[in-house]
Amino acid sequence: MKKTWLKPYEFWHPRIFELPFYFYLVGQCLINRLRISDLAKANSALDHGEIGIGSKFHTQLQFDQQLFLPTSCLAEDLSVNDKRQAIEHFAAEHGYPVILKPDIGMVGKGIIKIDAADELNACIDKLSGVFLLQKFTPYQFEAGIFYVRQNGKAKITGINQKHFPTVVGNGIDSLLTLAKNHYRYTHHWSAFLRYFDTDRVPANGEEICLSFIGSHTLGCKFTDDSNWLTAEIEEAVFSIFNNQPDVNFGRLDVKCQDKAALQRGEFVVIEVNGISSLPTHMFDPKYSVFDAYKIFFEHGKYLAQIASENRHKAMDLMSLRQILNKVKTSQNLLDKTHSELKSQQS
Repeated sequence: MKKTWLKPYEFWHPRIFELPFYFYLVGQCLINRLRISDLAKANSALDHGEIGIGSKFHTQLQFDQQLFLPTSCLAEDLSVNDKRQAIEHFAAEHGYPVILKPDIGMVGKGIIKIDAADELNACIDKLSGVFLLQKFTPYQFEAGIFYVRQNGKAKITGINQKHFPTVVGNGIDSLLTLAKNHYRYTHHWSAFLRYFDTDRVPANGEEICLSFIGSHTLGCKFTDDSNWLTAEIEEAVFSIFNNQPDVNFGRLDVKCQDKAALQRGEFVVIEVNGISSLPTHMFDPKYSVFDAYKIFFEHGKYLAQIASENRHKAMDLMSLRQILNKVKTSQNLLDKTHSELKSQQS
């Protein structure tokens, strides 16, 4: 299904949807007398505040690891054999499946699930750049939790559940046909359909969850579930950030057993997203585009004000031109990896 600006805003091309936000953010920088690069100072402990050009592994290591999934890093200059050995050693310690994802990853692209050692041959030569190895969690309930800390006061500004694309068999159509008839289907779904026998005809009434990747771009529906907030969620989230005073704006992506577990503060952290984080609860289909921009702009205001509060922090920042060039280079590498992996669909 081709997504255009005529579709509901959640299906717009990201750059089209985000453009008004960038203009708003420039205005907030002017109001707060900030350079655009100073926005990174909201998260001075992270590489450029974590805007998608730095290492996700470095970001994760800035926090106490108690609630994080075990993760290690595969350096870019490792030989294929050394990468294989590192993956097999990690799997021996943590078990299969294991997850591989680009260290500069964004919107779920380039993520690989390896269920057994004999699957390594199909992907090991596709690992361009630095990759992370992460323990796979069987939890299927995923949420995004947005966190800000302003003037020393922490709060959670949004929670969204991620609803993975699911199809129901009719005893007639193949799994691939059912997937392509799903209203959220795009060509990006090849990233996870390759794990299925897409020629199989599911039984009538058989329900199949197609994805394990919690990305809006890759088919997840997001809902605003901020009303789920409990003191236990706050306690768990705040415990992660309390020992890291130089990260004040971002989103945790977490998995847990179910809603009740989330509300008890029982979850594992998949990753931390920094100043480039989207308040993903704004993509709830119940919202109009104006509602979504209200949420988006509110978080842009938080970002500028928090950066202004921390403007005295020393950071070695690239110029805006250098940042944009690195974003482009990183995106091209990620798209190349994503494209190569999609081509493996059976």
